[in-house]
Amino acid sequence: MNEILRKIPQNNFDLLLFLVLILISVLLYNRDGKRFLYYYKSFYNKQFEISYGRHLRLTHNFIVLLSVQSILVVSHLLARYLEYCSNYLTNTHLFALSFVGILGYLTVKWVSLYGVSVLFKNERAFHLFSTKSAKTANLFLAPFAVLCLFVYLNYGYSIETVAKLMYVLVSVSVFAKLSTYNYMRKEKLMDVFYFILYLCIFEIVPILWILIGLDC
Repeated sequence: MNEILRKIPQNNFDLLLFLVLILISVLLYNRDGKRFLYYYKSFYNKQFEISYGRHLRLTHNFIVLLSVQSILVVSHLLARYLEYCSNYLTNTHLFALSFVGILGYLTVKWVSLYGVSVLFKNERAFHLFSTKSAKTANLFLAPFAVLCLFVYLNYGYSIETVAKLMYVLVSVSVFAKLSTYNYMRKEKLMDVFYFILYLCIFEIVPILWILIGLDC
């Protein structure tokens, strides 16, 4: 019987990127193993929130490193998606453009929201919302990063595979947003009108602009 060999992906940049993601996790674990483990147990218990959650802010190094990890994963997948689906971009630096674009968008979003919170004298709501939003998004994107690594090593990135991963990414993002809103609603810090307004201005509109601009 003939043995069928599967071709293993040989893109050094992709493998290096996944190595960086692993090293970030190793660094976070070495800094505080208990905090790292409690964080990923947040899927089913509240140990992290009780021990660390109330003391964190969006700019805390733990949140920042987790966010860098998430941005790298999303940038990597977005760059692959643009290679297949954009009618304009044939640039070989799509990953760098995606990373800078996402980082710039997040910076503008959080700075704008902080400005609004200062204007209305409600910085506490901003800190709770921004920290909860970042923690939830990073938590949900962690298994997605593992999924991307598994798919890449076993099947590679075809246009069909990338499209399916993008659908999963959108679903994970929507679930994370709803989880954050549910938390804010229980804390009585945001009603449904302001949440919908936030989604329209800072989530939906920028994505539509990007899709139109890239002719995706």
